[in-house]
Amino acid sequence: METANSIHEGAVGDREIVISRTVKAARSLVWAVYTQVDHLDRWWGPDGFTNKTLSLDLRVGGQWKYTMTAADGTVFPNLITYTEITPIDRLGYEHGDWENPRMFFGTITFTDAEGGTMVTIRMILPTKEERDRTVEQYGAIEGGKQTLAKLDNYLRTLQNP
Repeated sequence: METANSIHEGAVGDREIVISRTVKAARSLVWAVYTQVDHLDRWWGPDGFTNKTLSLDLRVGGQWKYTMTAADGTVFPNLITYTEITPIDRLGYEHGDWENPRMFFGTITFTDAEGGTMVTIRMILPTKEERDRTVEQYGAIEGGKQTLAKLDNYLRTLQNP
């Protein structure tokens, strides 16, 4: 397991967003599609968005720099800086954009579940107000659910070509 100092989680209470889904695939395959560029750009992001990876350095302190483009053509720069990498179990990261790389802290965990793998995305925002704004303005909960549904669909295509 690799780790690095990052945003202190502390008591999160009403600053947290948690989204989970069980996908019908082994953890090793789910891990691969979460950590390899060839896969990520094919499924990452909510409905109506396309993803383009500019660079990916999967190591503690490394970064995933990418853009998400909305259906209307609006481009959203994104930057993930990895704070923890525990292969096939957990990714920890700080998420932001190129101007503000530490907007929130997140984790993605992969656990065995009946029939596949439970994927849990956990985001911790700096304040309750920022959490509420992220949910209301950016549709973070619905977007997270759509992203995990796209992951599930993509995994099905890999296993049933």
